[in-house]
Amino acid sequence: MIEVAKNIYSFPIPLPGSPLKELNGYIIKGDKKHLMVDVGFNMPEVHKAVLNACSELSISLFDVDIFLTHLHADHTGAIEVLKHECGTIFISERDSIHVNRNSEEVYWAECLSIQGHMGFPEEETLNYRDHPAYIGGTLTNTDFVYVTEGMFFSYGGYDFEAIDIKGHTPGQMGLYDKSTGIFFGGDHILNKISPNINLWDFEKDYLGLFLENLKKVKTMNVKTLLSAHRAFLPDVNERIDQLLEHHETRLANILDILSDGKTTIYEVAMEVPWDYGGGSFGNFPATQKWFAASEVFAHLEHLRILGKVSLNIDNNTYHYTVI
Repeated sequence: MIEVAKNIYSFPIPLPGSPLKELNGYIIKGDKKHLMVDVGFNMPEVHKAVLNACSELSISLFDVDIFLTHLHADHTGAIEVLKHECGTIFISERDSIHVNRNSEEVYWAECLSIQGHMGFPEEETLNYRDHPAYIGGTLTNTDFVYVTEGMFFSYGGYDFEAIDIKGHTPGQMGLYDKSTGIFFGGDHILNKISPNINLWDFEKDYLGLFLENLKKVKTMNVKTLLSAHRAFLPDVNERIDQLLEHHETRLANILDILSDGKTTIYEVAMEVPWDYGGGSFGNFPATQKWFAASEVFAHLEHLRILGKVSLNIDNNTYHYTVI
């Protein structure tokens, strides 16, 4: 347990089976009510870590409200147990839909059907029962209070404003205290790793939204970024510039790969240089292939929306060509 700012405490939440290893859990300690930001997987080890953190701060979980930055199971799964013991649970309405559908087979059939569009060989497709979100996610519906941009959360002497930072998920939200410059950023900006940008649907350009919201945060005068994973970032704006540059490089790289004759998402993913698994997509386990290919899909759709590539669908498989 580390006091990262007055009345704000950070503690590690284990993430068994995840390459991320840990979630940075946070508790804002108030006089009577407290706020926890994100909770981890639906696993006994996580429940224990949360209870231990409350005990160390001499607070009751009954007096703790929970703010979920976004839908991913490593941030939300433990509410399956905690919702019977805590106060109000906050999340954006858009992301709440995914959390409450986690146990539905038809939901997972919809999510993973995208593998056919990507051109995955059948023997490499991911079964939803092996997906970390299914394994560590919720099993029953939760009654949430929906968060919208501009809502204020007053705990521990702070007045945190909800900030829309969608992109990593359709409804990711952050918390920003303007007077101190403290920002809970979820998975929007992380040290050393680039947040995964998925293609959730064809309604929006999620990579485009992510990039715009990186620029938005850069205008906010953030002095202390409290991210969900990895170590503290001393220079937030420098990291934002690095992430913007990373995606510009990735977009250019994908255009080069398409120019060499690759057309499917799977083919492009095989050629992209990765900072994981020795750099080769072919060596990835099935779960990481899913995340990596989904990110390539989001980049290709961003390029299509920019008018740089065209899309042709052949036998349910998506093929992209440079214009």
